[in-house]
Amino acid sequence: MNLLDSHHTVLVTGATGFIGVALTRRLLARGCQVRTLSRRPAEAGPDAAQCEHFQGDLRDANVLVSACTGVDTVFHLAAYAHVNQHDLEAMRATNVDGTRALLAAAVAAGVRRIVFFSSSLAADKIELTAYGSAKRDAEELLLAAAHAGQIEVSCLRSVSVYGLGMKGNLLTMIRLISRGLLPPLPTPSATLSLVGLGDLCEAALLAAVAPAANGSIYTVTDGRTYTVKGIEVSVRRALDLRQPRWQMPLPLLWAGAACLEVVGKLLRLQNAPGLRSYRVLTTDSVFSCEKIQNELGYNPAATFADELPGILQQLQRSRPGPA
Repeated sequence: MNLLDSHHTVLVTGATGFIGVALTRRLLARGCQVRTLSRRPAEAGPDAAQCEHFQGDLRDANVLVSACTGVDTVFHLAAYAHVNQHDLEAMRATNVDGTRALLAAAVAAGVRRIVFFSSSLAADKIELTAYGSAKRDAEELLLAAAHAGQIEVSCLRSVSVYGLGMKGNLLTMIRLISRGLLPPLPTPSATLSLVGLGDLCEAALLAAVAPAANGSIYTVTDGRTYTVKGIEVSVRRALDLRQPRWQMPLPLLWAGAACLEVVGKLLRLQNAPGLRSYRVLTTDSVFSCEKIQNELGYNPAATFADELPGILQQLQRSRPGPA
């Protein structure tokens, strides 16, 4: 199989985000000529200095044409990423219209392949959220162009990602446990799939070059199944916290989440805990990575337990010190 290397110029959209930073470093380590596109200025540092940076909105045709010209592969990560934001119109403008604009620029520039970072929330087997629906619509735009022979496309449906710099519900849970603010969760608890940051980046590199990946959708996990309660216990153990002997009753957990949702709406808080958090904690969300393993040779190496000590150390360092 061919590999991306110094002969390839690649573009990473959303390169200043959690996954984008890690992927950019992987590409630079392979010797690729890396361009980045983001709304924010490139941060200072050796990685930024090694890239050609484009700054602008994902729907700015002039910026997109310049960024795509001479590019072999586009890794499309830029997105309105939070699923419980109030501004649904802005989310669709970025996730769907922005993808449409990028696709048009990539086709016009003769880009070989787009690797699209979608989400397991776009899967058929679950009830679509507004975010999941937007990701699904973006997938359909891209795959239609691939089936028409305009460009090659591979879509990666990632589950929740763990690793240094992680964000989202899982980090919120870890942070609450570390501060003694999360009551002991009930059992049995929901089961879920996760994936390590490094494994997701490796999956993207495979999807960028494998002929079989063109026109395909792959779910990316670390190949293991976790329970929310098991994660809670692991975090408490890693922090050397006493395991409580009691568990919060499920109805009380729901009531607390409902109260937090009301407060979040009244104060218009971004990404406040609420009933969606309750559903995440109590609804199974298990996916298989068998397809990408069989077709692309994907072989996940990390586990949540492997990465947890580093995540906790980084969380500890990020806390403000005493005044």
